[in-house]
Amino acid sequence: MRKNFKLLSCVIAVTVMSGCVSTKPHLAQAKLPGGELLVSYQGPQAKIAVGDFELKTAGIEPQVSAAMKEYLVSVLTATKRFVMVAPQEADLVINVGVIEFVPENSGGKAGLGGGGSSGSGFMGGLLGEVLNKANLQLNLRIIERATSTVLASRDIQSQVVEHPGEKIRFNPDKAFRASLSDYAATPMGKVIYDCIIDSGLFIVQSVPENYYRESSSGKGETNGEKKT
Repeated sequence: MRKNFKLLSCVIAVTVMSGCVSTKPHLAQAKLPGGELLVSYQGPQAKIAVGDFELKTAGIEPQVSAAMKEYLVSVLTATKRFVMVAPQEADLVINVGVIEFVPENSGGKAGLGGGGSSGSGFMGGLLGEVLNKANLQLNLRIIERATSTVLASRDIQSQVVEHPGEKIRFNPDKAFRASLSDYAATPMGKVIYDCIIDSGLFIVQSVPENYYRESSSGKGETNGEKKT
């Protein structure tokens, strides 16, 4: 038992020394902006539209949600799986709600993933004082426009805990810097990046094959034959 406890302590300490503590879901491999792994794709595309982000929490300005939408569109376009069109022309509409947006929540000591307090004992003492803790939660839905049927939905969440003397380590791509430059090298920038990349992966994984019927030339395809 003591050996296991010491091993856990070492693992946590190494995680902390490597920079910020980040808790987020990890999805399948793919190739998206920023060097994320994704399978290369060439073939028919699905016609989709990304709606304006719905603000379901305080603390986020409309221009920030618009920038997050712009970055998600860039990520989806980079997959080469989708034709981005106006909502009235789309087969599928991506609906995103911002459930939680906390760019800075500091104070006390952090437990694993930033959940501790100044009285959290061993875990709080190990990870030390929290300089900044950022949280973001999105609710994502893929909706068939013609029937308003929700084909898939998911909550996507990320949290980053920054400690004194640490630097936020992530490499935002050109599209992120163009849309969200104010958040570069910040804990909130890291969680936005994580959530938008994971949203892109979830959409890639969840759109049914029968919606991929547009050729890359912009002409529709049905059963392998191009529409005129």
